[in-house]
Amino acid sequence: MDGGEHSTSTPEIGIDIIRVDRIANVLRRHPERFELRVLTAAERSYVRGRPETMAGRWAAKEAVSKVLGLGVRGIGWQEIEVERLPTGQPSVRLHDRAAARATQLGIQHIALSISHEREYAIAIAYAVRTAGGRYLFPPQIGADLDATETALLARIERIKALRREELALLAEPAGKAQG
Repeated sequence: MDGGEHSTSTPEIGIDIIRVDRIANVLRRHPERFELRVLTAAERSYVRGRPETMAGRWAAKEAVSKVLGLGVRGIGWQEIEVERLPTGQPSVRLHDRAAARATQLGIQHIALSISHEREYAIAIAYAVRTAGGRYLFPPQIGADLDATETALLARIERIKALRREELALLAEPAGKAQG
């Protein structure tokens, strides 16, 4: 182990809340473009332009992206699909990079709850991460970073490398380290 790994599972929780009127305003200005950008075809047929339902889907996708440790950076909106089970319960289906990220983290299932009322929509996503318990950067993250973020990522990688070197030195027998 390099100090960043754990043998136990790690719970991941994502929460998002949004004002329904924010979504309603965007739907009024750019209804088709907004829905095409954010929703899959199945989601569009369910939402049908209803602001409170769209706000719930938006919050759900944000919450799931937080469980994946990404926010919405590095994946597309449609890569997180919110389905509705016959019971009415929301369910998550991941595609492409979002699915790859879940696999990378050892996440097999994401539980999701969505609620909305006249003013707000909220979603909570929950999953268990089993991939060693350490944070892994998403695939192809570099393509979406600006210069400041790229510098921060490089700094984090240098710190991780120093930490591994430090742990390796501590693990060496006393005579060998002085050698």
